[in-house]
Amino acid sequence: MTSVTETDRSSMMARLAARQLNVSVDDLTITKLTGDASSRSYFRAEADSSSSRVIVAIYGAPFDENERAVARLAQAEATNPSARLTFANDPCAHIEVTALLLEAGLPVPPVLATSGADAMMLIEDVGDLRLQDWLSGRPNSEDAEVIEAYRHALELVVKIQDATELALGADSICSHLAFDEAKLRWELGFFFANYFNRYLHLRLDPSTSNAVQADFKALCFELAARPRVLTHRDYHARNLMMERGEMFIIDHQDARMGPTSYDVASLLSDPYTALSDEAIEELIERFIEMKAASKRPHASVDDFRTELDLMTVQRMLKAIGTYASQAASGNPVYIPYIGPALERALAAMKKLNRFDATRALLERTRE
Repeated sequence: MTSVTETDRSSMMARLAARQLNVSVDDLTITKLTGDASSRSYFRAEADSSSSRVIVAIYGAPFDENERAVARLAQAEATNPSARLTFANDPCAHIEVTALLLEAGLPVPPVLATSGADAMMLIEDVGDLRLQDWLSGRPNSEDAEVIEAYRHALELVVKIQDATELALGADSICSHLAFDEAKLRWELGFFFANYFNRYLHLRLDPSTSNAVQADFKALCFELAARPRVLTHRDYHARNLMMERGEMFIIDHQDARMGPTSYDVASLLSDPYTALSDEAIEELIERFIEMKAASKRPHASVDDFRTELDLMTVQRMLKAIGTYASQAASGNPVYIPYIGPALERALAAMKKLNRFDATRALLERTRE
């Protein structure tokens, strides 16, 4: 296949955006946006003659926009039996999950147009103001406005979970993927390799390594046994956008089934923010109240709190693995978030009074 030059790609991007915005190519300004830790690239195409704009997502390879994401997963597994563990950032999954969440009444940016042959997708632009940025002007995490924003974010978590039956009934890709034991263990293996080995350059003795792996096994076994609901999978202050007085959810294409506490742990223990312990406790109470009135109430409050602590440990260690992987690859942007994630994980272990080997090792690395 002939490779596409940057000039060709820019031209294709401009033509696609111009058709969507009903302007000429010459009337467009295209700006590259700062990316995250994914393989996608994002651009903003804006009409100079108006305020009309759209986001252009560029994927690594062409795709058939009419293909089911489940079929793409099956194709990947045919050549790599472990593909399910790393199946992510799929354009067809983005199209499918977006449609599902919109049907459930959730505020996600619609897919406006696609050009799979050019590996491109147009998405509604919901601005640049992330919840993380919005919070930076409100340093008091117990401020009523901050609590209200987080309360609304938790309402959206409940709404995502209430869409579980819709996902199952639609045979959506997100109903075929789950935080099962294999996936949870893979994530902690990713953390171990990238944080201890690549980032800290530690070589652990067999006794310590085996004890940590035993902690991981117990943690993942318990979480995998919990009832599953639909989860966003990466629900934090960088994936919630504040635009036109509303909150929008982005980066939702990897949604999958998981514990009730998964998105709650991601949001309230988010290393990108600094919620106080008091604010977190108030928000947990509010989520428990919302969940009790939802379509899928949790079995017991005490059980949920235990699950939330377990999930916080797993989720924060996975986050540290991602930050460490980026740092070891030469991207220092995420280094400041390793410490906060570490503290959240250690605090949850202390509350549980468990995972002593992992806790002792993490305390050593903190020092």
